[in-house]
Amino acid sequence: MSNRTRLLFVTIVVVALAAQAAAGYTLWRAYVNRQPTVSDDLPYLDRAISAAVIAAGDGAAVAVAGIAQAAQCSPGPLISGGEFTRAADMYTQPGDEDALIARIAAGLPSDYHAQRPAVPDGQTAPLLADAGHGVQLSVRRLGDGWVVASARTGCTTPARQPDPAGAAPAGDAVTAVRSLLTTLGTTPEQLRQQTLPCPAGGNVVTTTAISQPTSSGDLADRLAGHLPPDARPYTTTANRVAYRTADVSVIVAASDDATAITIRHTTSC
Repeated sequence: MSNRTRLLFVTIVVVALAAQAAAGYTLWRAYVNRQPTVSDDLPYLDRAISAAVIAAGDGAAVAVAGIAQAAQCSPGPLISGGEFTRAADMYTQPGDEDALIARIAAGLPSDYHAQRPAVPDGQTAPLLADAGHGVQLSVRRLGDGWVVASARTGCTTPARQPDPAGAAPAGDAVTAVRSLLTTLGTTPEQLRQQTLPCPAGGNVVTTTAISQPTSSGDLADRLAGHLPPDARPYTTTANRVAYRTADVSVIVAASDDATAITIRHTTSC
């Protein structure tokens, strides 16, 4: 076999292998693109959390969080995925957690088929509901006066176009949190915002501020006398201040490492 023939043969083999690889890649991408993504679940996550927040009414101070991956999983062969959550923290008077969960259960859409399983005496029964599209809603007591509503997807893949982090906040909410931090002797280091659409229009908007490193102790004493005249505070033994006016919730707490102060300011629908 001449060198020219050999070269022609090698070229044909390489071209054939490249064509096979390209075809395989195209089939693989088509397979991946057919997988569900968390974007498909987002309307159901939003609907579940907004339903819980609306059903809670003005009986709690609330704050909503964005989408977070809660667990890893594989929705299909050789596909990496996860289970994703959206949540809302709710703060009420200690001892009123069960009443708050019952109010949320009564206010959920009928197609959620809400139920509260039996629990031992002395415990607060969680609320479990089916929000559709494989999204499950749970509402649970996490501590004195503290209830969390969490909507969770089944196993899915991350969004192909990643959602941006919370939008840059502005307006009255930023003015309010800056004023509170000034009262506490510090200023914001980070500001971010999460928006939750409401079924009938409008949004629940939570503006979160994390202060510069500062002392985070005795928050209730330091803010005493600085709350709005119409504020309804929710008492707690924790180092936390939570209150609500007609349409605004504010939650002030120490950061997880106690080296800063966090403020979450939420406007309702």
